Amino acid sequence: MGLKLQGSHPHSLEIARLAAAVRANADDARVWRWYADLMEGGRVSCTRTRKGWLITVDGRCTVEDESFDCAVRRAEQTWSDIAQSQVKLLRRSKTAVKTTASNLPRLR
Repeated sequence: MGLKLQGSHPHSLEIARLAAAVRANADDARVWRWYADLMEGGRVSCTRTRKGWLITVDGRCTVEDESFDCAVRRAEQTWSDIAQSQVKLLRRSKTAVKTTASNLPRLR
């Protein structure tokens, strides 16, 4: 006999598990794509220490963890928090005079 959940469809637990796996895979891909891009650009350094791994991004965002995987994930989270909290630059207004057809010299 199969497991029957009271008040729900028997397959709803499996569907929820698969949905969670899809979200985890997407998050995993995002983190490692972030790491690969920074590594390729020379913006991240990874140092093995007695306590585990030290991950430094752009020479300022530093995270240490026993697990390399956890250190990278924590560095990504810390880095994205820093990036989101920075002040956004305001667009400068245009200073050039708009040219209209009446201002252009006429060719003969």
